[in-house]
This record gives sequence, C-alpha cells and structure tokens, in this order.
Amino acid sequence: MILLESFHRISLGCGDIQKSVAFYRDILDFEAVEEEETHAVLHLDPLTIRLNFMENFKNPTTNPAEFSLSFILDVDDFTNAIQELEKNDVEILNGPLAIDNGESLLISDPSGNLIELFYQE
Repeated sequence: MILLESFHRISLGCGDIQKSVAFYRDILDFEAVEEEETHAVLHLDPLTIRLNFMENFKNPTTNPAEFSLSFILDVDDFTNAIQELEKNDVEILNGPLAIDNGESLLISDPSGNLIELFYQE
C-alpha cells in the first residue's frame, strides 16, 4: 500500500490559459497565485488547481459520456449560483437536479472540464 500524506492539487488541461483563469477567478472566486504562458495555479481553500495549456486540447464536453472525471464544489447559495451562471452566460449542461436534501448541476470551464456545483442542507 502507498502511504499518502495529503491531497496536493487537481491538474487540468486547457486550450486558453487567460480565459480559463478568468472563469475560475471571476465566476468561481478562486485566487490566481501563479500565471505563466504554459500554466496557471489557482487556489480556493483547501483546493488547488493547476491549469496546463495544451495546444491540441480535446474539449471533454464534445462527448461527455467518454469522460467520468469532474470535480464537485459545494456552494453556499444555490439560487445565487444559478443567477451568476446565467449572468455570465455559463451553460448548465445538466440540472438542476434534486439530490438528497439539496440540488446539483453540471457546468464546464472554458476548456470543457466538468464541474458539478451542489448545495445540500
């Protein structure tokens, strides 16, 4: 067995660093802690994301059934989250769906990486 000490970060491919950083910073309130031409590091305690520029990045939402990876973010106010998504023209790919004592929806970042937003009482 490998003895793990902690979770380090999520690493995602993207086709446009600036557009992706703006999405995570302006819509999801991440803090950009490093921005380079080839990558960016964003932080929202306790989560750290590294976006890696890939020239020929394949957008996962072209065929979401091929992809099972998404990360899930807990939101404080689900109604407000939907309003912010609509205001920023972020397409809701699936949902809102009722879950146990809450709601869930699926969006993607500008490169098509899947993100589930959920609220549970």
